[in-house]
Amino acid sequence: MRLYPSSIAFEGFRIIRDRPGLILSWTGFYLASLLGMILILLLPNLGNLAAVEATGIQRDYGEIVARFGPSALLVVPLAMIMLIMLVTAVYRTVLTPEDRSPAHLKVGPDELRMFLVSMLVILIFALASGLYGATVILLANASGNLHSVVTVLGSIGGVVLLGWLAVRLALAGVMTFAEHHFRLGAAWRLTKGQFWRLLLTLGLTFLFAALVVVFAGVFSLVLATLTGGFEMMGALVNPDMTNLTPALAAAILGQLLLQLALQTLLIVLVFVIFYAPPAAAYRQLKTPPVAP
Repeated sequence: MRLYPSSIAFEGFRIIRDRPGLILSWTGFYLASLLGMILILLLPNLGNLAAVEATGIQRDYGEIVARFGPSALLVVPLAMIMLIMLVTAVYRTVLTPEDRSPAHLKVGPDELRMFLVSMLVILIFALASGLYGATVILLANASGNLHSVVTVLGSIGGVVLLGWLAVRLALAGVMTFAEHHFRLGAAWRLTKGQFWRLLLTLGLTFLFAALVVVFAGVFSLVLATLTGGFEMMGALVNPDMTNLTPALAAAILGQLLLQLALQTLLIVLVFVIFYAPPAAAYRQLKTPPVAP
């Protein structure tokens, strides 16, 4: 079965167009989750933070890690779980739209397999990068006057190698999800002969995601300008508590929530645009050709 990149790359936009309620449900769920994680980080440390602000002590990275360490041990795994849930929800939307779970969000064996296969892919990339990088360094050190040339060519080769691996393993996650077993080898075989079409699909996907990020950034700036958000954010840089009225506090809080909601919506949109095409590619490759 042949892939059609120009069609597959638009799969995320089709979900956004056809299932706007689903997009809003994901955004609301992740906004609530994000606010919950922020509270987990801040509530146990409000006293310490206030003391540091009052004394004017400069906080370095180590101090922040030390202060938020216990809370971060809970928040970081939660954040990873949230992201994996969103990826599998996108896969369910494309591959099993009949699934009746709320907004296609679950925590179960599929999510666990997705997490593990993601770690395996990251490990493969790390090992390939490490071995390739060590080889290039050895060759460059042994090349004498050609050190710079070998380094440049080696860097280009490293980009090519990682790009090739990314394309050949692009369907590992969705195939593992769809078939309920680890499918690294099978995904590698499935992409055989499809490299250039998959590369074009991924290139278009990255382009679309980047355009959405740029558009969202411009929209956020315009909205902040129209609603007076910059002035309110400026009040937080050098707060004057004597002039902080309940109305101003509510306006600042509303602006913060608005910007946070927009950023959460952007994350959801980017994930949909980025992860829907591999699911559509897998569906297309696994669909038996229609007999003439």
